[in-house]
Amino acid sequence: MDIVNLWDKFQWIAPYLKVILAVILAFMVIGFINRILKRYIAKTVLPIDAQFFLRKWIVYFLWFSVLMYIMAELKLQELLVPLLGASFLVGAAVALAVKDILADAMAGIFLLADKHFDIGDQIETMNHKGEIISVSLRKTRIKIADNKIVILPNGKIDSSGWVLNEKRKVV
Repeated sequence: MDIVNLWDKFQWIAPYLKVILAVILAFMVIGFINRILKRYIAKTVLPIDAQFFLRKWIVYFLWFSVLMYIMAELKLQELLVPLLGASFLVGAAVALAVKDILADAMAGIFLLADKHFDIGDQIETMNHKGEIISVSLRKTRIKIADNKIVILPNGKIDSSGWVLNEKRKVV
């Protein structure tokens, strides 16, 4: 039995070896990219939860790409169309369910990145006037005159507007 005949007998195993090699490489490369992203994104002005969200989104996209490669290599395209259709429907349902949360998160990213107001500033928004005590990805907390804390969704603040009454003095 020569090498060519032996290779022909085991030709069916080649795609599986490629997939195993791709998964091992993907673990190493995506782990490396994740560490680099963590270091690089930490230097930005984005809040911690926005940094985490952005990094996870990129990592999930990379793993989705690896999954698509695996399905193509193993010739599972017949499964790909129903899988993509089902994932689209699930994604649309989830997006509709969390649209307010996503709107608040996007508005929070823009509020934090634009730096229109900071902690300690006096603002007026949505019939509330007070001092900003915290701004997170989804919510802004304002201490009003009677020392009550009002928690407002960032999407509503961004869409209704605000008035900056007094900018905090930086010492």
